[in-house]
Amino acid sequence: MDLDAIRSSLPSMTREALGEHVTIHPMQEGKMGAAADPGRTILTGFRGRFDISPEIEQMGGGRERPQAARIVSAHATISFALSDLDNVPRTGDVIIRAHPQTGTPERYRIHGDQPAVGGVVLFQLSRIS
Repeated sequence: MDLDAIRSSLPSMTREALGEHVTIHPMQEGKMGAAADPGRTILTGFRGRFDISPEIEQMGGGRERPQAARIVSAHATISFALSDLDNVPRTGDVIIRAHPQTGTPERYRIHGDQPAVGGVVLFQLSRIS
């Protein structure tokens, strides 16, 4: 049994089983804000592994009787196999996915990425609608 081969195939197996079809709209910064990038094509039908990690954050509370405000924030990431992509998304691009339960479209903007490791690239997302 080749454990290295099995370990290297796990990301693609989880993306196949748990991944979602997404559409990636390339964007560029313009004078009036972000606009569609005509130099790159819209990527459709790609499977990405989408993860949301809700976190409870605290603001304030440094006084003797703390009145801390707690807010829930959701930090989302998505990963793709580089071999599946025609061009690699960039910071500012918009990713649209259908919510798994309701089917309503959700829009996210890429605001950061990690260096590609093992043929997989990971992006941090911010929800915009």
